[in-house]
Amino acid sequence: MGAVENTAIQRLLHPRSIAVLGASDNPIKLSGRPIELMKRFGYTGRLLPINSRRAQVQGLPAYRSLDEVEGEIDLAMVMLPADKVIDGVRDCAERGIPAAIIGASGFAEVGESGELLQRQLQAVIAETGIRVLGPNCLGMFSLRDRALPTFSSAMDDSTELREGPVAFVSQSGAFGTFIFSAAQSAGLGISHFLNTGNEADLSVAEVLGGLVETDESKVLMAYLEGVHHGRELLRVARRAHELDKPILAVKVGRSAAGARAARSHTASLTGEDAVFDGATRQYGILRVDGMERLLDTGLVFADGRRARGRRLSTLSLSGGAGVLMADMASSNGLQVQPWDQVWQRRMAEVIPPFGSPRNPVDLTAALLSDQGMIRRALEITIEHPDTDMIAVLLGNADNGSAQLIDAIEHAYRSTDRPLVVVWTGGSGRPRQRLQELGIPCYTDPGRAAAALGALADFSLRPPLPDPRRPADIDEQVARAIIRGAREQGRTQLDEHESSRLIAAYGVPCAGAFPADTPDAAVSAARDLGGPVAVKLLSDHIGHKSDVGGVRLALIDDGEIRTAAADLLRVAREAGDPGARLLVQRMAGGDTELIVGIKQDPAFGPAVVVGFGGVLVEVLADSQVGVAPLDVDSAKRLLMSLRGSRLFGEVRGKPARDVAAAADVVARLSWLAADLADDIAELDVNPLLLDAVGAGAVAVDCLAVLAKSTR
Repeated sequence: MGAVENTAIQRLLHPRSIAVLGASDNPIKLSGRPIELMKRFGYTGRLLPINSRRAQVQGLPAYRSLDEVEGEIDLAMVMLPADKVIDGVRDCAERGIPAAIIGASGFAEVGESGELLQRQLQAVIAETGIRVLGPNCLGMFSLRDRALPTFSSAMDDSTELREGPVAFVSQSGAFGTFIFSAAQSAGLGISHFLNTGNEADLSVAEVLGGLVETDESKVLMAYLEGVHHGRELLRVARRAHELDKPILAVKVGRSAAGARAARSHTASLTGEDAVFDGATRQYGILRVDGMERLLDTGLVFADGRRARGRRLSTLSLSGGAGVLMADMASSNGLQVQPWDQVWQRRMAEVIPPFGSPRNPVDLTAALLSDQGMIRRALEITIEHPDTDMIAVLLGNADNGSAQLIDAIEHAYRSTDRPLVVVWTGGSGRPRQRLQELGIPCYTDPGRAAAALGALADFSLRPPLPDPRRPADIDEQVARAIIRGAREQGRTQLDEHESSRLIAAYGVPCAGAFPADTPDAAVSAARDLGGPVAVKLLSDHIGHKSDVGGVRLALIDDGEIRTAAADLLRVAREAGDPGARLLVQRMAGGDTELIVGIKQDPAFGPAVVVGFGGVLVEVLADSQVGVAPLDVDSAKRLLMSLRGSRLFGEVRGKPARDVAAAADVVARLSWLAADLADDIAELDVNPLLLDAVGAGAVAVDCLAVLAKSTR
């Protein structure tokens, strides 16, 4: 993000003056609501109604045009009909206003006529350099300055706003404000809320990029229906990683039905969800499922505490609740380990003899008659050296809750370890009081465990990828292979060309020679030595096994000649009389992987890894990373496969050479990045993996060229 763009976004986020174009004197009308809201909540800057027919708007001096306003204007909210918006935005740009918010609908989300209008708007934005939020958006809340250029109903019944460290950006307007309101009710303080709408200009990624640089925003949350600037999102994720600021994201469109709904709702182009999932894991963005998980996770991050490990100690009023918490914690990657005997004896001194000091610690119902017990138990827990996080599980207990809360608050203030409370049942007043004190509080152990698991994942996150290009890559050889195919008017490389392409990037390939006749196939087999495979070599037939185009483990000259003649017949029957043969040395290794590259509309070049062979679609065990990858990231990708245990020692078989496979994945990721304009798809299937030290070898490869832009 350039300095000019960042300055414009910062003035959007912290406007010292706001002009409202089309401001109405009627506070009930949509065009009157921004003025009413900012007056009611006490906006600290200059509020400038623009209305050509009135001298005053809602008691404020009004201006007939922007030219009448003296001094700088940081932000304009354009509350004009869709057909007047473009002229309004141009007026803002000519007046020197760096940023504008467009509330009107009627753009790309409504179909062809709206798409045309949005393209015209984008042309004005490109011509003038003004930065625009929207159109079809509800605007923004900046709680520090009480800047509320919005017509949202989220604050209809509010008299105060809870300010805090969490910034939230949403592509959906109404649903985004639902989440904002729920956050306020849950005690989650907000620094900013912005709705990006159709993203004719500013995207969620760019807005997050501005927010990550603000001092008051310590936690970033996003609701996404599609991703327009995937690489920018990853740049922001890297910056957030440097600043120790988590990004929590809900992205809909996992299913085909969800993706269709997202496109029709905000005109978003939804990239393949698996790529988003892989990219967020790779760059440390915490993807959560749904509004509840988003708010739960935001609560545990809001106080800025970090986990030093995954060890959770639980104190409970109910043994059953403690067991449930242990189960939920385990399923979220946490460890609930019994304390050693020394610490159990210390805990046993302050709890009833019929309680349990092991961990989970069962304080029993005796806590209700001796509220001081929890203070003593928490003091020991905080001293316990093998405790990284603490959970207190209570229920009902409205009577006497004040003393319990005092003890919890005392413990919370006396430690920097994450501490959460689960308070189930009762009137809800204890939960409300804990929220007011800024102590994360939940109604269910599972919700608390999921939030703590996310906190541990972020706190213990690995370094972000720092890919280093292998020195032995020969990009010029690869480009020459592609150029040769394009000169012949082809959009697909045959297997031999594809293998030479990946070999130029240092990927080990099984030795092979092309052959035009059965006799040439026999000669090639003699040169290679050992058992060979004979395959169809065609730039028309993509999947040879589908047409019976492969013969394996051939040794005898006669069977090689017969197989070759048969395959040439198969090619003629499949419609490719010009097909040749590829004679390939049989490779060792009995673990089959697939490694592919593809171009994602949002994130660009991506790498897919999975268990391969002919059953790749049946197994459906794959993971995705964005290119380029370093070797460590490639290894994590492989080890995240559901079947990754097959890489270890299984039934007497030695462990597989995962390091060699990771090297291949990293090299192919550089191919994907370097040749993004030329390679649409590429599959290595299978990549055969042998025992540790024996390496990995590609035995089949297919590359499809992108449409030429030259």
